[in-house]
Amino acid sequence: MDDKTDYFANKRNPDEHYRHFDPEDPHEVNTGPFHWRKKGGQVQFAFRAERKHCNSGGIVHGGLLMTFADLMMCGTATEGTDDRGVYTVAFNAEFVASGEEGDLVKARAEVVRRTPKTVFIRGEIYTDDRIVLTCSAVLRRIRAA
Repeated sequence: MDDKTDYFANKRNPDEHYRHFDPEDPHEVNTGPFHWRKKGGQVQFAFRAERKHCNSGGIVHGGLLMTFADLMMCGTATEGTDDRGVYTVAFNAEFVASGEEGDLVKARAEVVRRTPKTVFIRGEIYTDDRIVLTCSAVLRRIRAA
């Protein structure tokens, strides 16, 4: 089934403007689903926090937030390029607040610098009322042949 007919895909989608980010990546499918959209020339990412995203304390698991941050920064770094992808060389994250079940968790990033081989990027994950995580990364570009 595609996203238009799959009840669970539609239920989890933050709104009709978002699309499933990478339906072929088994890790992202199992940990997400994560969604993205382009708005005002910027790439934005989001997911609705479910029970499966939370730790035993009832808050969104830090490891999940780091997975989401990595996905968001890599997706932003390749947007508008002919690169085949990127891989993470260095990753930093600071947990600022907690996410909770039911939250619409969003993310955005900006490229700080792009060289022929490397992308330096920073981002943040947030809800409607708080920043949850700030992050930065150094990514190695996989150039198109």
